[in-house]
Amino acid sequence: MDWEKRLNMNERKGEFLVGLALALRASSLLFGKIAMRTMGPFLTIGLRFTIAFILIAVLFRRNLTKVDAKTLLHCAEIGIFFFLAMVFELYGLQTTPSSVTAFLEGAVVIFVPAFTCIIQRKLPDRLTVISAVIAMTGMGFLTLKGDHLGFTVGELLVLGGTVWYSLSVIVTDKAAKNDDLLTVAIYQLLFIAIFAYIGAFFFEEIRLPESGQEWGAVLALAIICSGVGFTIQPFGQKYTTPERAGILAVFNPLTAAVLGVIFLHETMTGSMIIGAVMILISILAPAWIQDRRSRTGNDAG
Repeated sequence: MDWEKRLNMNERKGEFLVGLALALRASSLLFGKIAMRTMGPFLTIGLRFTIAFILIAVLFRRNLTKVDAKTLLHCAEIGIFFFLAMVFELYGLQTTPSSVTAFLEGAVVIFVPAFTCIIQRKLPDRLTVISAVIAMTGMGFLTLKGDHLGFTVGELLVLGGTVWYSLSVIVTDKAAKNDDLLTVAIYQLLFIAIFAYIGAFFFEEIRLPESGQEWGAVLALAIICSGVGFTIQPFGQKYTTPERAGILAVFNPLTAAVLGVIFLHETMTGSMIIGAVMILISILAPAWIQDRRSRTGNDAG
């Protein structure tokens, strides 16, 4: 592509784009808190993804016609899983600090391998099991309240959202083998918006943002988190490895936690910090080990 030649893309620049995309998408928890001061979760999702769809569709309008009924079905399938993930996340976010939400969503390192093993009917490898144990222990510390260990309703909703998101990852991987990724990326935004409006019609009072700050949050969700964040990551990953992308995933919860502390004045207790660090390790260690293995293998070759 011409833009790739002009930017002189390489591995380092690709990794920068991936890290930037994850950091931008992490800001969705902050903007979601602000947007939901007036609107409900369904309408927040609907407005966000409608604007994002229009933006991406205009930029990549040639891909709008590269679609058939089978691809649309895949887009709807991905859209419903991703929509459910966001509904659970936003309802949980109403009563759960964004920093805690971000680290709980690190449980994706448990759910994706677990569902993959169930689908493929095979046992997980040792590294996956160790990572899962570390992540689960971290979630225990993260949800520790005094001497009482247990999840609040909001935290359980966040974990439910992580389950749905993990399923969306698996469904997306299936579609990626057969469909044009950019076409899928465009139309999944549309389906997410459609499902959200249906939910808003049945379960919410239709109320638009009442302040400039709330409108700004919606636009930030649409443009920064969905439009830019979801678009530049695939381009960045083209120039790096899945293992390196996994290491960069730590930018997501770290960014969300920092933004929550700075702008929402959230606090993290000692046990929450221990839990957050353990979850970061469960995300970072497997990707780092696999990256080292792949680099050693290439050097040996």
